Amino acid sequence: MQRNSLIPDPTCDLDWGGFRGAIHDIFAANARRVPDKECVIETQSSQRPERIFTYRQINQASNQLAHHLLAHGCNVGDVVVIYAYRGVDLVVAYMGALKAGATVSVLDPQYPAERQKVLLGVSQPQFLICIQRAIDEFGHLPSLVSDYINTDLDVKATIPALCLSSDGQLIGGTVEGQDCLAAQAPLREHDPDVSVGPDSIPTLSYTSGTQGTPKGVQGRHYSLTYYTPWMAERFGLSETDRFTMLSGIAHDPIQRDIFTPLYLSATIVCPPVEVITYGLLAEWMNRHKATVTHLTPALGQILIGGATTSFPALRRAFFVGDLLTKKDCRKLCDLAPNTRVINLFGSTESQRAVSFFEIPSKVEDPDFLDSLPDIIPVGQDCATLVRLVNYSSVQPVLRKVTEETTREQWN
Repeated sequence: MQRNSLIPDPTCDLDWGGFRGAIHDIFAANARRVPDKECVIETQSSQRPERIFTYRQINQASNQLAHHLLAHGCNVGDVVVIYAYRGVDLVVAYMGALKAGATVSVLDPQYPAERQKVLLGVSQPQFLICIQRAIDEFGHLPSLVSDYINTDLDVKATIPALCLSSDGQLIGGTVEGQDCLAAQAPLREHDPDVSVGPDSIPTLSYTSGTQGTPKGVQGRHYSLTYYTPWMAERFGLSETDRFTMLSGIAHDPIQRDIFTPLYLSATIVCPPVEVITYGLLAEWMNRHKATVTHLTPALGQILIGGATTSFPALRRAFFVGDLLTKKDCRKLCDLAPNTRVINLFGSTESQRAVSFFEIPSKVEDPDFLDSLPDIIPVGQDCATLVRLVNYSSVQPVLRKVTEETTREQWN
């Protein structure tokens, strides 16, 4: 029986010799090359001024955090859970944990306490990082969760209140009468000497759990540093781009929001919570000249719903997570006529994507959407797929991609 041409050959060379190194090492190299370039911008809110952080500042802060984790016994593969908030502290926490060789899992403060407890039970973390902004906005961990951590988990250390100040100084919160990160401040300039390989695990995400207990999905370092340059080349991304941080903080697309710009030495632009609403988000996109964004269809509807402000700087809009409609694409392309829309599929299964369908911008082809069905197809498989995931585990996903592509796009 002839193999479907849309499914990659599982016997092909996996090119392990082409491993480009871990994402945090590439980020650190970029920080040495362009230390003063803008890395993360926390845009102004009604309560806080704009804050801009350079590659040097983020690299130094993440070094300090990594040395703290190592001093408390962090081993390669230990799980670090981040009680998170969308902003610069999340970038520092991610990079610091990865530099220590750890696997990162994110806990959304807005999840119900019972779900937080379930996810902690799945991840079995060795370290807990609480971001101060998450505590300020949503409160401390619920008692159900903190009791579970204290009685059922074997946590080596907790950072109770991570905060990067406007001048780039990192604070961890008071433990035993002093700031828990103070002892590692002299090590800010020194990259940790931790080696990870292509099969080491940088990320732990979760299935939705709609059919039972959520399952953990592990990403690999090789996936990050193989997929990202392919994505940059295929879709024309570069160090001049300004990437939004709009994805749900515990949803795997947040990894693309953070890792892709850091790999490319581009800039991450973080919105305040108050603008992620109908009408205001489009104004924010235009004001801050965002050029690349990752969205779910639901978040895309918030972006375009009630919007009267166009945002012509946007060049690429990647969608994942649900059915994408032609109606929503048309409205987005009217507001952002220079953007190409890319519909991705399968990010949970592969941590990146298993297929994509690209819609040219309205400027490039104003009539292209007319030829599409009401639901945007999932398209063709990513050329990199066989290198990203275990082939046998993704066959059902590929089969679904192939069937839906055939039905929606080619029939």
